[in-house]
Amino acid sequence: MILNTISPSVKLGLHFCGVWPGTSFHYLHKICWVIAIIMLQTYQYRFIVMHYSTDSLMNITDNLSIAVPFSLVFVKLVVTWINYGAFCDILSIMEQDCQKYTEMDINNLISKTGQVSFYLTSMIMSSYLVSAFFYLTGAIAFQGSNDSVSRELLFKMDLPFETNESPNYELVVTTQFLIHFSAALTFGSFTALLLMVVLHVGCQIDIMCQNLTDVLPKNENKLKHFISRYQEIIIFTEKIEKLFTYIALSQLVSNTINTCCEGFLIVIALNDDNGLPLLIKSVLFYAVICLELFVYCFAGEYLRIKSQLIGDTAYDVLWYDLRPNESQLLIPVILRSQKGFTLTFGKFSSLSLESFTSIMKISASYMSVLLAVY
Repeated sequence: MILNTISPSVKLGLHFCGVWPGTSFHYLHKICWVIAIIMLQTYQYRFIVMHYSTDSLMNITDNLSIAVPFSLVFVKLVVTWINYGAFCDILSIMEQDCQKYTEMDINNLISKTGQVSFYLTSMIMSSYLVSAFFYLTGAIAFQGSNDSVSRELLFKMDLPFETNESPNYELVVTTQFLIHFSAALTFGSFTALLLMVVLHVGCQIDIMCQNLTDVLPKNENKLKHFISRYQEIIIFTEKIEKLFTYIALSQLVSNTINTCCEGFLIVIALNDDNGLPLLIKSVLFYAVICLELFVYCFAGEYLRIKSQLIGDTAYDVLWYDLRPNESQLLIPVILRSQKGFTLTFGKFSSLSLESFTSIMKISASYMSVLLAVY
């Protein structure tokens, strides 16, 4: 039985990234990530700039769509390193909550949430790895179907040495392969991390509200515990916002570009008799990008709904069984719950399912422009 809402899958993924508290040689992880991403990105964007005037729109779009996610991985890592204190606090509070409030969990919500969190986070992280596999499969299949192109790299890069010759080609492709799957796992780990912490918040709110509903009016002291616990959850969600707000902002920019580019490539592949390799590369990649955007927006929507639950629970308390000075304590709770727990894109726009539909519409509009130009 799982008695913790911390997903083993997320823990494994963040250990691999080198950001999980207590990871051995975490400074070595940092150095490796910085060197690998900076070198990869430098030569990726150099290729895009150098071939901008000569490449077709399809090739430019294809190259940009794979370069941008690597930039986002680096942003996620840097933001986590900068806010490492908040990151560690979030994980520590989650573990403490599960230990402290197990006795109050009469409906076994912690265990159930832990199971759901494990399944969902494992599925999300697996989908990124499967997408990475299909992307590389499509890239290799494209090379096999094009006789005029020999020994192309998995990602286009303008390297300062000849890559068609051995062993340079094998070394570069192997390095690209390792970086690609490492980035995919890192990508999935951060998306799963957000889902995990949001599900934990929802679980703790459900326990808190259920406890208040079940014990009143028998034990009025539980009212003060309810208010105190609410304040703790507010502080916890503020830490989540601090860690993820700028990650979400970079996610907004990246996903808008990628959904536009990948949608454009999928349409081209569907209208091309030899478009199967491109389709293999793009379809799952596009699906994972949309999934990631949905998870971020769902997280904001989920917290908003749970905040409403707190207000409804406080409002439904049997007021007439409380003393006037005690019932007045619930008024600030009701008012604060109307504000909600907000996750934002860089503190200027809230994450919600409405945001998800708006971003998808904008991406579709940009894709239409690309198709018109093409």
